Amino acid sequence: MSARPGVGLPGTVTMREAEQLAAEAENAGASSVWVADVRREPYLTSAAALRATTSVTVGTDVAVAFSRSPAATAQAAWDLAGYGNGRFVLGLGSQVGPTLLSRFGVEADHPAARIRDYVMAVRACWDAYRKGHGRYEGEFYAIRQPIFSPGADEGWPAIPIYIAGVNPVMTTVAGEIADGFAAHMFCTPIYLDRITRPALARGAARAQRDAPPVLMPLVVGRDRASLALQLTTYTVPAYRRVLDESRLRDEADAILMALADRRRTEAARIIEERCLDQLGVAVLDELPERVKLWSGYADAIGLTVPWYGLDAAAQVALFRDVLRALERTLE
Repeated sequence: MSARPGVGLPGTVTMREAEQLAAEAENAGASSVWVADVRREPYLTSAAALRATTSVTVGTDVAVAFSRSPAATAQAAWDLAGYGNGRFVLGLGSQVGPTLLSRFGVEADHPAARIRDYVMAVRACWDAYRKGHGRYEGEFYAIRQPIFSPGADEGWPAIPIYIAGVNPVMTTVAGEIADGFAAHMFCTPIYLDRITRPALARGAARAQRDAPPVLMPLVVGRDRASLALQLTTYTVPAYRRVLDESRLRDEADAILMALADRRRTEAARIIEERCLDQLGVAVLDELPERVKLWSGYADAIGLTVPWYGLDAAAQVALFRDVLRALERTLE
């Protein structure tokens, strides 16, 4: 993986904006351009980024897996890989159950076992596309006719799959089957070293392979307050283990209680004062130092901007300032 940081496009960008900003990112020296699944359709946005660039990796970090069938995901990723001449990376995440239901109206039990089956189904579809025939029968998914229009796509580029995770069960599955691990910005160096890396190693050992590389996103803001506000969106019971394992158990209790009482400002204050320095964030003026710090724990860094509390124009303006800061870092 490249030592140069990549960048994540703002979550609200239109396809035209994605083209422009991806081109600017490539010109600024970014190694990769990542697309989130928070507002726009991530595969269409990825196509726009691929269209405007020639050399950078473009990928989803991450697309929600269970809101789409594995066959639909396989088709989208396959066409993007061909369109980008092998520059596309498929990043997948399960999304927290309540959010999955409220956003997409779907439920998915046993997410770790399901994502394993999902990835196997996607790869089976790709194998069928390449050969012109095939099928998949798994624990959760059965795709009996992935080839509807006859023909084989010989010579198609390979597609790496990254899996996102926070808790160790999902992370172990990523270690077993993924080509890369998409870490969450709601992470600390302690958690990455003590929980994430060992879980990846366990999964890799199960499959008798090397553990996949870790992509670590850093949310870059103009000030600590905006970063703390963004992180309140990720302080949920499913992720509190990150704080617990990082000796921040009392802080986790206080933040979750404040959020349950609809006191988001108070929750953000606690994060800013007592947790922020350990999490995957960077104030713009301190970007080189934070990239250096996290590069000691992760194999690749992706720089993104907050989406909570900033309108679309402010997100784009901040993203361009991040690109300027990246250029200075690479000089």
